Amino acid sequence: MNSDDYEGTLLFMTDPICSWCWGTLPEVMKLKSALGERLYFKLRCAGLQVGSMKPLTEHHIKDLVRLWRSVAETTGQEFTFSLPTDRTFIYHSELACRTLQISRKYLGREPWEEFRDMQRAFYIDCRNLGDLDVLYDLAGNTGLSRNEFDAAIRSEEFTGLTRSEFNWCGERGTQALPAIFLDTGNGPTLVCGGYATAEYLIPEITSRLKTH
Repeated sequence: MNSDDYEGTLLFMTDPICSWCWGTLPEVMKLKSALGERLYFKLRCAGLQVGSMKPLTEHHIKDLVRLWRSVAETTGQEFTFSLPTDRTFIYHSELACRTLQISRKYLGREPWEEFRDMQRAFYIDCRNLGDLDVLYDLAGNTGLSRNEFDAAIRSEEFTGLTRSEFNWCGERGTQALPAIFLDTGNGPTLVCGGYATAEYLIPEITSRLKTH
C-alpha cells in the first residue's frame, strides 16, 4: 500500500524495556488490525534508562517487579517477574533501540513483529537485550551476517538514527510511556499517554479521522 493511500500516521512512542508498553502492546495490535488499512503505523523509540550503565541495585529490582505486578494486574499481560541473570545485564535500552533501526532499514518495513518479539524475550524469557547475540537473533531476517550486524549496531549511522528518535520523543514533552500520537497532515497530536484499551482507542482515533 502506497503511503499516499493512508489517511494519516499513528505513532506509538515506546521502548523495548518499558513494562507499560508491553502491557499496552496487545491493545495497539488490535488497533493496528482495525485501522491498518487507513493509517500507517510507526514505532518511535523514546529510550529508557539510557544514561546509566550501572547494574541495578536490589532496591531497584524490587521496585521494578512491584511495577510489573501492577502492570500485569491492570492489563492482563503475561510477565515472568524476573530479570536476566547473566552478569553483563544492564537495565539499558539503547542497543535494543538501535537493533530496531537496523531491522527497519534492512527489512524495508516497520519492525512491529521484531519489537513484539523483543519485548516478549525480555518480559517472558528473561533474555538480556544488551547482549549482541540476543539482539542479532531478535533483529529478524535482515540478511546481515553476525559481523555485519555488530558493525552496524556500533556505527555512527544507527547510533545517530536512534538518538535522533530519542530527541524526537523528548521534544513531544509527554511524561508517560507509551504514548500514542496521530498525524493527519498537520503534525503529530497526542491521543493518549499511558495505558489505553483498543475499546477506547478505536472510536477515539476514528472520530479524529472523520473530522480532520
